[in-house]
Amino acid sequence: MKPAAVARPGRAFALLQAAGFCGSLATRCLEIAVAWWVLDRTGDEALLGLVLGVGVAADVFSRGALGWVGDRFPVRRVIVSCFAGSAAVSGLLAGLAFAGVHHLALVLAGVALLGVGLGVREPLLTSAVRAVVDTAAVAGAVRVRSAMASLSAFSGPVVAGALIGPLGYSAVLALSCAVVAVCAALTAVLPVPAAPAHPREQRRAAVGAASWAADAAAGFRAIRGVVPEWRLALLAMVVDFALFPVFAVVVPALVSSHYPGRTWVLSIVESAFAVGMILGSALVVGWSNRAVGRRRTVPYGFAALGAGFVGTGAAVALTGPGAPLVFTAVASLLLMVSGAGLCMVTVNTGTVRLLATPSAFRNRMVAAASFLSGIVMPLGSLAGGVISRTSGEWLALTALGGVICLCAGIARADRSLTRFLAMPDEELDEAYLREFPYAFGAAAAVR
Repeated sequence: MKPAAVARPGRAFALLQAAGFCGSLATRCLEIAVAWWVLDRTGDEALLGLVLGVGVAADVFSRGALGWVGDRFPVRRVIVSCFAGSAAVSGLLAGLAFAGVHHLALVLAGVALLGVGLGVREPLLTSAVRAVVDTAAVAGAVRVRSAMASLSAFSGPVVAGALIGPLGYSAVLALSCAVVAVCAALTAVLPVPAAPAHPREQRRAAVGAASWAADAAAGFRAIRGVVPEWRLALLAMVVDFALFPVFAVVVPALVSSHYPGRTWVLSIVESAFAVGMILGSALVVGWSNRAVGRRRTVPYGFAALGAGFVGTGAAVALTGPGAPLVFTAVASLLLMVSGAGLCMVTVNTGTVRLLATPSAFRNRMVAAASFLSGIVMPLGSLAGGVISRTSGEWLALTALGGVICLCAGIARADRSLTRFLAMPDEELDEAYLREFPYAFGAAAAVR
């Protein structure tokens, strides 16, 4: 997707961001409404886990297998197709719910299709930023997108809970369908290039579906061949391995064992992490970049993320089960620091990736990085559960946070990574193609 001058880049980014925010919010509401539907009809929590697991698996694996779609076909058409397909599937689920028809196979198929649409759509909404803003505006645009993504993740469960109570899950499914359809309409008028610019890319687009395996593999070869991206991908895998079980396993188990019956503790401390991400994207990243530069901000972000978890583990050990208010206050502050630290890493590395990757591989690089970090999450949950059960939740938090802190030292010492982080945005423009041309054989040939 070659960056192109558009008549009104501000309007283009606003439309892109509005569609991304509303789509993410509606997707969260869909997930929760489906969960309520399954529980209401079956009362089986194991089936609920199966349904949600299918959706997550479809999302993660489609990022790796279908990332090439955004590089081979017109950007707007792919995004609109994903939104339109998700609207059709959610509309079908809503119709079944209103009719009182519940077939597990249909629900699983619908959730899988929604996961595929999400896995194709989300990386493309990120990589499309590069096509609708100028080089100098990419960093700011990535911060805005990160802040809005964090806000949608935080507010989605709140909105879904507020709507399901008075309206019921069937109505929420229908409302989510309508919102996703509106997102399709917004992206249909998005002013981005309608087709790949180079004739050879146009010919490749026509046969892209037939050679999907080769195209998908090319994305992974590219990320493996770009030294800083490969090392960053390894660090991201370690971080997500440690990060995911904290909120999926360790913190819920901690609240259940130390503060039984006080579910408000879990709500507050997990919300604090989301608030930290919002503040980090909107404010902290910009402040830190201006103060110490992107090269130092990324290692500091790793350190802040890990230190917040280590501190929360220490707070558990020091306060004990008899002081829920003290623990909640201390843990909330520490987890806000962790959330801000995560965005200090993801916003800056995402900006470098968008700017430095050649246009013909941009979406595959974004999708491949997301896939690699996603596949380790189930293993992280397993490890977090084992540590919590055998050694206690506080030790699990301390150990997982310590692993992330080690990543800070590795990132700071990696000269290849820090060299690209230190480059100004103008020098980063397709810098990976200049430095690692062998990793982008197809892109280099086109040029």
